[in-house]
Amino acid sequence: MRGKLLDKGYEVFCLSDALFYDSPTHTRGDDVDLAIAQRPVPAGWQRSDLDDWLVYMPADVVLPKQGWKLHSSGTLDNAEEVVSIVWDYCVPRNISFKFVRSRQLLLFRNAKYADRGASGKLVTIFPRDDEQFEAIATELAPLLHGKAGPYILSDLRWGDGPLYARYGGFFDQWCVGETGQLEAAISDPDGNLVPDRRGPTFWLPPWVSLPACLQPHLVARTKAKLDEIPYKIEEAIHFSNGGGLYS
Repeated sequence: MRGKLLDKGYEVFCLSDALFYDSPTHTRGDDVDLAIAQRPVPAGWQRSDLDDWLVYMPADVVLPKQGWKLHSSGTLDNAEEVVSIVWDYCVPRNISFKFVRSRQLLLFRNAKYADRGASGKLVTIFPRDDEQFEAIATELAPLLHGKAGPYILSDLRWGDGPLYARYGGFFDQWCVGETGQLEAAISDPDGNLVPDRRGPTFWLPPWVSLPACLQPHLVARTKAKLDEIPYKIEEAIHFSNGGGLYS
């Protein structure tokens, strides 16, 4: 394999097995699910496995293929608490969600050379529409306030808590990207599948309007400046989930 195509996330595949290069979601060894995963599936709900996620969806709720969704980050120490808060909020309101099923898989997701666009995401919440999106964010943010969690680079942060938002796909769709490889996709206004960019920066599709409730949070994000750093940055040399190296 050419060096330029090497997946820098190889580290987690090495850690999953002492002898073989394997997927951590398939070869789990002594990995144990979070205790909350042992809760009975709520009546009228469906549970499914998706890679390192456990997905919970009400059987009578029809979600759009794409839209605004919410993520919450969390740490190894508070993952159980964060997921419990989201569970207790979403289940009575018939709101679909998913969470990383174990602390070990969360550790791999946040590893130094794991995917920077996916790193930090412990829970994903799927609103039915923009109105419900705003209600969830407004009501859930105070419940999660003060909970520690890594910054989710791909999303727009809601306030100063562990809650984040981005526009993207709710279900698997795929298209061929600029490199010729399959990429997660969303539909443009003409129905064409285009890449659902999940990189290390917040990105908004050009045809999507930012909800008014997110405007203050975008303004807060753009106010971040480097003026107080007593150095002149010429270029970035290297990036990872551990930070950047600059000259």
